[in-house]
Amino acid sequence: MYAAFAVALVAGVATGLPYYHIPSIPIGPIDIQVFGMLVAAGVLIGAEIARRYALRRGVDEEILRSLTGWCVLCGFAGAHLFDVFVYELDELRTDPWRIVKVWQGISSYGGFLGATIGFLIFLRRHKGIWPALMADITLVGTVFGFTMGRVGCTIVHDHPGAPTDFVLGFDYPAKFIATLHTPGLQGDMRLHNLGFYELLYLIVVNLVVLPLAFRKKKLPAGMIAVITATMYAPVRFFLEFWRLDASDPRYGGLTAAQWMSILAFAVALYALQKILRTGTPAPYVEELGGQQGGYKPGVTAPPALGAGAGKPAAKPAGGKKSKKS
Repeated sequence: MYAAFAVALVAGVATGLPYYHIPSIPIGPIDIQVFGMLVAAGVLIGAEIARRYALRRGVDEEILRSLTGWCVLCGFAGAHLFDVFVYELDELRTDPWRIVKVWQGISSYGGFLGATIGFLIFLRRHKGIWPALMADITLVGTVFGFTMGRVGCTIVHDHPGAPTDFVLGFDYPAKFIATLHTPGLQGDMRLHNLGFYELLYLIVVNLVVLPLAFRKKKLPAGMIAVITATMYAPVRFFLEFWRLDASDPRYGGLTAAQWMSILAFAVALYALQKILRTGTPAPYVEELGGQQGGYKPGVTAPPALGAGAGKPAAKPAGGKKSKKS
């Protein structure tokens, strides 16, 4: 058995993972890109996951639509603008219209930064809303949606890295290597596929975050957001060392994503110590006594909408106490 495993490992090292190209799908006069379809699916499914998490806590759907709208709109704007000004500044100087060509490049950390701005706008427009709970709602949907996006990055090879002999590296053909415009890279070569590595790790993050979010035992509000950030940022930081200089310029020896990872991790640690000192769980809808959920403790929330919303569960017939499940 061990000999067979060794042979398989050597074979993998010798061949690596194959390069493949998935063409666009023509529908009438429009070519639909698979990457765009996966991103759109990720946004829709992620929004539904966030919705289910929020409804369990009695958050009104109008509030949830506002949160989703601001985060998604500002997230996509931030993703494109960050890409232009951090990664494509030379191209912007030759083509000023690049700034409005939103289909020509997005950045994950730009999306996170833009979504954060949208989140702050949302909080400013909705007084009394509980920021920690809203952060959980946002991140529990984002983690799955972002994972879908990394599936797209993997299959379109958006994030090739340095040459490697690693078994999970991709064997890229010379025609792809030539598009990287990187001195020292030529011919057929195996490179790190950083989108693929991140996808593999994000699957692990999902397997941790989603069960924690939907289990019956409640965590303090904000903890889901903190767990997500503290799991993601350090791994992203170290993956960035395999980036090509041609695609990701260095600022003070680090890529922009590494600096953003440091910032995200520091903010998450600050939030963690605050949650551990003063954090409280958000109540479920049946615990709200007919009020809307999503508001800070001590804030008088408006009545819940809809017949029976937020009412305590009826006692079982015969006056017997029901068993806890």
